[in-house]
Amino acid sequence: MNYDALAYSGLGLSFAETDIRFDKITHLASRLLKAPVSLLTVIDDLEDRQLLKSAVGVPDELRHSRSTPLSHSFCKHVRDSGALLYLADAREHPLHMHNPAIDAFGIISYLGVPFHGERGKPLGALCCMDQRPRTWTEQEVEILMQLASIADDQLYLASAVRDRARAKLLAEKAALTRASFLSHANHEVRTPLSAISGAARLLSAISTDDKAKSLVEVIERNTSRLRALTEDLMRIAELDTATASITAESFDLTNVIEDVVARNLEAAHAKGIALTSNSQAIDNMIFLFDVAILTNVVDQLVSNAIKFTAGGEVQVTVETTSQEDSVIICVSDTGAGMGSNLQSRLFDEFEGHDPRTAREGGGTGLGMNIIKREIELLGGTISLSSGLNEGTQFTIYLPTAHRLANNDLMEGDEQSDYRHITCLECGEKVNTLRRHISQKHDMTPEAYRAKWGLPEDFELSSPAYRAMRRAVRNRK
Repeated sequence: MNYDALAYSGLGLSFAETDIRFDKITHLASRLLKAPVSLLTVIDDLEDRQLLKSAVGVPDELRHSRSTPLSHSFCKHVRDSGALLYLADAREHPLHMHNPAIDAFGIISYLGVPFHGERGKPLGALCCMDQRPRTWTEQEVEILMQLASIADDQLYLASAVRDRARAKLLAEKAALTRASFLSHANHEVRTPLSAISGAARLLSAISTDDKAKSLVEVIERNTSRLRALTEDLMRIAELDTATASITAESFDLTNVIEDVVARNLEAAHAKGIALTSNSQAIDNMIFLFDVAILTNVVDQLVSNAIKFTAGGEVQVTVETTSQEDSVIICVSDTGAGMGSNLQSRLFDEFEGHDPRTAREGGGTGLGMNIIKREIELLGGTISLSSGLNEGTQFTIYLPTAHRLANNDLMEGDEQSDYRHITCLECGEKVNTLRRHISQKHDMTPEAYRAKWGLPEDFELSSPAYRAMRRAVRNRK
């Protein structure tokens, strides 16, 4: 029998290897009960074997084989009865006096209690044995029962860890399968979409018929929607497989918000909606943000607010908490709002829109799910507050480097300005030199260190930037 591959009753336990968790229990049982032999066993009726998950004080042959025939097992009786077995002298017990273990191993006295599986069914026993007649005390019985309970807990824990690992593996496989399908589907869909869109534009250029041009506009509008869907599906696939990456970089958050507002002003004015922004002074702050991801998130929230607001205003506000450890970005509108039922499903895939307004808004049902996952990728959270005919407000909380630096910077750092590092080529203060020296001075990190006589392990980024990068890695 191959005990290496054995996973009795789906337990996932290897009986050919020692397990320190169970070995500690049998050693403790042997010491506390002053018994020369202690076993933790599992009964395998199919193979007619008693399997030794842990054993103390057994002969070398048993320590290597890790099993005995069931004919030699007192523990089988414990498993079958689900109760304590107390033998002061097995030679005098009518049911056990003929057990071959008495002559083969010199076992005279035995005390065993049930060892349970994850469903509470007895699998075997935790036992102590002696080679002389012995009266087991009530205290010894209680100690062995408590140790058996600990063994049960350890098995439950091992089963939970195993199930979690299996579930994670299945989820990863499912994500990879979905990502592979989406990638192939995206390629197969985008190619004909490009051909259709190109043909439509050509038809529009050569056609003078107003009806034909109107049909071309329908074609182009729907191909654009399909293209947006394929892009959303690909982004979902990237987030599923953890291939989506972010960059912690420094930028002017106020400028980012103002740029987003400027891009959407025309659409807002076309509907007679006021679009405004209001940002606190947030100079000299470093954010754990990828500017491209953050820009896209805010742009989508503003665009959605305009789409679903018939009149009134859309406002974007930026402020920091009193300790400057978080930045809060709010996008609010005076639109129709949404009920609690839709709010609870808003961030789920294909649930983030009301079917009654989907045609008007042109959404795919993936946008809000992507926004939520991208905000989480940046280390933040997003929430909403809304009510029917009361408008909607989305609130994004994102960490700043101030909190990370205070918590994570090494004590005794000699740099007084933890936010920046000075470029020795031009004297400019930046967060990371690697990109700066490459783009502005056409130098590699190795060449920069060599020119200025810096050690190979010299850090090319500020302490705050390194703290942010560590935070990103810890979240993955």
